[in-house]
Amino acid sequence: MATYDIAVIGNGLMGSAALRHLALSCPDMKVCGIGPAEPRDRKTHQGVFASHYDQGRITRILDPSPLWGQLARDSIVRYPAIEAESGVIFHHRAGCLRATDIEERVADIDACAAVYQPPHQRLDAAGCQNKYPFLAFSDEFVAWDERGEAGYINPRQLIEAQLKAAANSGASVIREIVDSLEVGGDGVSIRTREGSELRAGKALLTAGGYSNILLKRKLDLPTKSHTILLAELPPNEIKRLRGMPSIISSFDHPEVESLYMLPPVLYPDGKTYIKLGPSGRNEQFFDATEDDRELAPWFQSAGNALTAADLKAALQRMIPGLNALAYQTAPCLITYSAHGNPYIDELEAGRLYVTTAGNGMGAKSSDEIGRIGALLCATDEWRSDLNREDFRAIYADGGSK
Repeated sequence: MATYDIAVIGNGLMGSAALRHLALSCPDMKVCGIGPAEPRDRKTHQGVFASHYDQGRITRILDPSPLWGQLARDSIVRYPAIEAESGVIFHHRAGCLRATDIEERVADIDACAAVYQPPHQRLDAAGCQNKYPFLAFSDEFVAWDERGEAGYINPRQLIEAQLKAAANSGASVIREIVDSLEVGGDGVSIRTREGSELRAGKALLTAGGYSNILLKRKLDLPTKSHTILLAELPPNEIKRLRGMPSIISSFDHPEVESLYMLPPVLYPDGKTYIKLGPSGRNEQFFDATEDDRELAPWFQSAGNALTAADLKAALQRMIPGLNALAYQTAPCLITYSAHGNPYIDELEAGRLYVTTAGNGMGAKSSDEIGRIGALLCATDEWRSDLNREDFRAIYADGGSK
């Protein structure tokens, strides 16, 4: 039976980051990350899935929440080192345009800009039209055009980079599915679906929407479907939209409350797409607490057709006259916490820890979230100037540790 000082359960964005930080910061510890690779065929796969099977996630500092702004800033600053350690390029500096006509959101983002001062220009609707003539916003919109390190990351390649860097520093990467974990006085026993048995002094649970399946006392961890729209572009549209930034737009609309949009990105099928995702109607929540098969039908599907229709309409409003060759949809999943911040906490004294709940904003901040969770697990110390109470785990029964 293999034994480790620390086992990270989940090799997604937070888990792979945690594993790299453990390998770098605790070289005398034997550490492993356990989690399956991306399935070859999503529509027939029967195991667990993840939400990072994609080519683009927006990265930026400006955010209505200063906490999330700091998590992003502290992650982004390490992107060059991760790329250098791994040899994998995942960061693309396309810029990020935030736009809103919601008055309180304007005040929140202005406050974040004042605190962190990323390179940006504050624009009105006319300024946006002048700089990005292919985009359309109403006269009430205010926008922040963030440059510098803002843009997008490739989540697949970020995880590849994190795991390569972790392995280069001595960590083990185990491509299996954890079926159970048992916490005892002398450590944690872990069994995988593939039949492996492992022992670890401590375990860090970073399994996203699957986390509750492995816990006896369930976390307050709402897990919501999320439909992605991909608009395939012909060469002339790719040329017209050259220079387009990543976009996040919040507005008062009955179908789509907010929208994020990536600039044209090349996908593994050789085609170039604009990717959109919403926060609005028609999505559903899952109660994934006992069996990972509860989530499989959603991941095997094409997402929600009503959401896709809303996104097509929103895309045409924001890029009038867009000539897309074809559209396709894909399912994704967002895991929320009770307080809107990640859970980074000790669940069972000295043995089991958790780092999960991206709340739809975790990709850009995953390296810092993983770092804090990794060092809490390794040292039992809170190694961040952010308030630890803002990250406490909340259980489904309403209690905390």
